[in-house]
Amino acid sequence: MNQPDPGSWRRTSPFAILFFLGKLLRDIVKNAWQSFAPIAALLIASSGSIVDRLKIGAVVALIFVIVASVLRYWFFRFRITEDSVLIREGVVKKKQLDIKFDRIQGINTEQNIVYRYLDLVTVSFDTAGSSGDEGNLPAVPRAFAEALRERIGRPLGRTSTTDQEDHGETKSAPLLVLTWRDMIRIGLSDKRVFLILALLSPLLDRLGDEADAVITSYIDSATQGAMQFGVAGGVLVFFAIGIGVILLFALISIAAAFLRYHDFTLHLDGNTLRSRGGLLTRHEVSMDLGKIQTLRLQQGIILRGFKRFVMTARQARSSHRNNSSKNFTIPVVTEELATGLRRRFLKQEGRGLIQLPTSDQFTAISRYSMRMPILINVLIPLLVTAVAYSIEGDRATLLFLLWIPVSLLHIVKTWQHAGYHYTDEGLVRRSGTLGYRTVALLYRKVQRVTVSRSPLQRRKGLATLRVYMASGSVRIPYIDYGFARQLRDVILYEVESSQKAWH
Repeated sequence: MNQPDPGSWRRTSPFAILFFLGKLLRDIVKNAWQSFAPIAALLIASSGSIVDRLKIGAVVALIFVIVASVLRYWFFRFRITEDSVLIREGVVKKKQLDIKFDRIQGINTEQNIVYRYLDLVTVSFDTAGSSGDEGNLPAVPRAFAEALRERIGRPLGRTSTTDQEDHGETKSAPLLVLTWRDMIRIGLSDKRVFLILALLSPLLDRLGDEADAVITSYIDSATQGAMQFGVAGGVLVFFAIGIGVILLFALISIAAAFLRYHDFTLHLDGNTLRSRGGLLTRHEVSMDLGKIQTLRLQQGIILRGFKRFVMTARQARSSHRNNSSKNFTIPVVTEELATGLRRRFLKQEGRGLIQLPTSDQFTAISRYSMRMPILINVLIPLLVTAVAYSIEGDRATLLFLLWIPVSLLHIVKTWQHAGYHYTDEGLVRRSGTLGYRTVALLYRKVQRVTVSRSPLQRRKGLATLRVYMASGSVRIPYIDYGFARQLRDVILYEVESSQKAWH
């Protein structure tokens, strides 16, 4: 199984059972109530103590998961034809996938610790129009995966030596190599770590009264100990505890960054973009440059301090839902590298586009975009405060008015960061509040353009332009109505006259 030549149906390595086991466990977690309902019914119907019944349930669940994983592996077959990958799978419900080479947008590989020792990988195919990975080949030899990538790449014009020379690219030097300092930047700027805080509350609720009593006792003892230092000392102790908690979650986030992006390298092989990285599980992601729909540059408040950005290339997807499997993410780049990568990715068509958010070439949207948000965020707090104060008569209700200056600052900053930049072949939309987000696109890849107007916009001669792509839509509100119509006509003309593919 070292060459992807056409032949009969074949199995993967028996170690693919690990892949099906992990996939089955993810499905069980995703559909927890439906998955555990039969086991719960069995526990209720059986006799004996709760401990014995839980043991029975655990044994039944373990046997089910193992047997199901083995059966999934046993009934899994695949075949490589001249122009497609055929996959047969399913135990009770049979399914056959026919993945054409010309529909494949990217070939990604994943290699866990066991597979790395055995030189096996799991190959996933990312195709146009699917909401995620359309098919997987688990536990195949790395040499087979590379040969398959080479074979699929040739029809797409991506990997031959001639193509690389035509594009002026070689495999000799990576475009980007992340260091341990970058891991720290990624970890500190990752907002997902704070989701752990949100998960703590329901977790503590499930611990029961006993755990609640232990925690309460600990807090009381900590409070009494802190107060022994006086009021100022107690405040410092609690402040130190708070800093310690923040540092703990920061370390967790940094550790997660090392796990995902350790030894991260970015290459451009011909017309194919590839990234490799990961500490325990090695991920290899690829994307054809011609498949890029939009190019996003994002900078949160922490990355602004580091003068770094997150760059994301988005492909076509089947719906407007955010699907990370359709994104090619470069977790941290400098301003200079972001500009260089954009020029490589969008090539000649994107040369004139400016995507760095601090550029003075962005055109601001109308100030009238702030009118309705200001009215809502001022009138509603005033009304609620007046009603609450008239009923309660408590001056503490006046604190609700603090929402007004906070919301006004948010509205003004959002307007200041909103803008757009355009050339004869592409468009960039800028947005954000504390940070920035810019989205660049090429006109020829647009699927639809609309110009809409609210009553306020009609009175002020303004409109909202919305550009629809295969990866989502980009909206530019409160711009001149005549300009919006003119830009719409330019985009539609470019779509109709371009001889290049949109995907």
